[in-house]
Amino acid sequence: MSAPLAEHPNVVAYRRMIDGFNSNDLTAVANLVDEGVVYTIPGRSPIACATTGLPAHLAALKHAKDRSGGTLKLEPRAVAADGDYLVVWGRITAEREGRRLDCEHCVMYRFRSGKIVEGRTVPIDLYAFDAFWS
Repeated sequence: MSAPLAEHPNVVAYRRMIDGFNSNDLTAVANLVDEGVVYTIPGRSPIACATTGLPAHLAALKHAKDRSGGTLKLEPRAVAADGDYLVVWGRITAEREGRRLDCEHCVMYRFRSGKIVEGRTVPIDLYAFDAFWS
């Protein structure tokens, strides 16, 4: 019987980051994201943005968390990494103003030296995603 394969180091880093995010601990997120990170949240909702730099990225995450009253959660269902790239298929949930978001999404990351330098959220149903945050 062979030993189980170790998880890719970027998967380990991603899981630590998402645990921090889901616990509303943006300091844990900051520890795993590069100072020059470039991140995109698509759409036309109030949380849609293209940020450059860690402060702007953390402000965007805080804005989304605040709009959801801290209920925004990301549940990874499949995580795959190859070299500096990592892709997550997951579920996003949140509540606000009596409404509930519960949809699948994809997130793509590029790592360098163990930290996220680029990312993009890709909601599967962008219309529902935008409607919820608007």
